Amino acid sequence: MPEEPLSLENICNGGVPEIFERELTEVLKNIADVNTESEAQRKIAFEFVFEPYADRSGAMVRFRCKSKLAPVEEVSGQMFVQRSGTHLTAIAHNPKQARLFNPPASSGDEKGKPS
Repeated sequence: MPEEPLSLENICNGGVPEIFERELTEVLKNIADVNTESEAQRKIAFEFVFEPYADRSGAMVRFRCKSKLAPVEEVSGQMFVQRSGTHLTAIAHNPKQARLFNPPASSGDEKGKPS
């Protein structure tokens, strides 16, 4: 039986295609994520390191896959600190200012249910 030549499909026990598919899925998710910059480049880089045996009969092959995704775009907002005795709580709106509109009623809130 003839020996199978080394290829991307069989190197490192055949793990390269599986790792590529996984990383490609992450790149696609990152491209579709509206919280990332739409035109930022995404990268998948393969690195193969060959460490020859001393007798030159073969080599140990190490494979590494590195992905570079677009980071989530920076957003900003405010938080306010409310103190109750020694307990501190972060809240989303300034407690010293009146709110113009009431927040939407939650599903467990009796006020939001029709009478």
